[in-house]
Amino acid sequence: MRKTLLCLGLAASLGATASDSGTHHADPESRLLEALKQLNHGKLDSALADLSELTREQPDFRLANYLYGDLLLAKAGRIPTPGAVSDAGGSRQALIDEARSRWKHRLQAPSADAVPNAVLALAPRYDHVVVVDLRRNRLYLLRNHNGVPTIQADFYASIGEAGMGKHVEGDAKTPIGVYHVTEYKDDAELPELYGNGAFPVNYPNELDLLYGRTGYGIWVHGVPRDTYNRAPRASQGCVVVANEDLDRLKQYIEPGLTPVVFTDDLEWLSPAQAASRRWELVTAVADWRKRWEQVDTEGYLNYYADDFVSNDGMDKQAFADYKRQVNANKTKIDVKLDEISIYRYPGAPQDMALITFTQHYSSNNFQAVARKQQFWMRDPDDGWQILHESRAE
Repeated sequence: MRKTLLCLGLAASLGATASDSGTHHADPESRLLEALKQLNHGKLDSALADLSELTREQPDFRLANYLYGDLLLAKAGRIPTPGAVSDAGGSRQALIDEARSRWKHRLQAPSADAVPNAVLALAPRYDHVVVVDLRRNRLYLLRNHNGVPTIQADFYASIGEAGMGKHVEGDAKTPIGVYHVTEYKDDAELPELYGNGAFPVNYPNELDLLYGRTGYGIWVHGVPRDTYNRAPRASQGCVVVANEDLDRLKQYIEPGLTPVVFTDDLEWLSPAQAASRRWELVTAVADWRKRWEQVDTEGYLNYYADDFVSNDGMDKQAFADYKRQVNANKTKIDVKLDEISIYRYPGAPQDMALITFTQHYSSNNFQAVARKQQFWMRDPDDGWQILHESRAE
């Protein structure tokens, strides 16, 4: 038995935890992890029985079959040989990595009230948000609870075979950033590779284009029907979940609306920590708005970074000249912001936030309502400043 654990490379991470209640769960992952727990507690026969039942009911779950086969060999006094088991996305090592990923999530699962650092506030228009922890192969579905994202469900997920941080077309990497679902593609219009459906996202977004990133066709989709899931790194850049998990997600994802965050540094915050980080950004935005309303043009412009670029290509100097000219004719400005969402933008070289909102602007000679997005960067000397702003999709 212990030889099998050493072969898997899981001995150091398997251990009793507060969540080891012994409760039976119906979903395949929970049942597999329950078998691993039984194995860790020295209950080889119980683990074999659980895995035997699981492989009969879910014969396409390759990791379950692999563990079951290893345990049978161990019970017979034989050590599994490298390369004895393989899968369509790689080798025995890929299955070991999958087992580690799933078990680590069991040990390190966030508390029910934890808030992801990637999403600090959600506008009422969004019922749910999807956050994908690329390093840990985990997709989280979070519901909007009075503006704060709370965990509703989570699923194992595969990412690009070359990892994360997409830069160029064809690099087989999953992008890092904040996106939204653009549409839903039913399995009837898809090749078998994509399983029972797909949700394309709007990669490349404006920030990707600003940084010269290329590529297309990044989706969240299912798997071929002859397998339960794919290896941790197995796609050409998409995020891939089991078909039954995609079916659950379909109930909550709204094409054209639901935000999707692909992050390489997900951190779970306490409600107090999240509130503190949220307030820091809310305060900066409020002062930016206040200076605009006061027609304090120079104070307003101080909130724009030296390397600021507008959506129509104006640099900081051109933007400043334009704003000074416009404000010269203003005797009154009123700016109201609502439907505010705040994302801590992942993958940036320094602290970055994406803030989206509906802007209600009126002055003595102009009125407009528009959805806006701003990318804020924290400067070590000048604090939070706007790097880029444009209309939101």
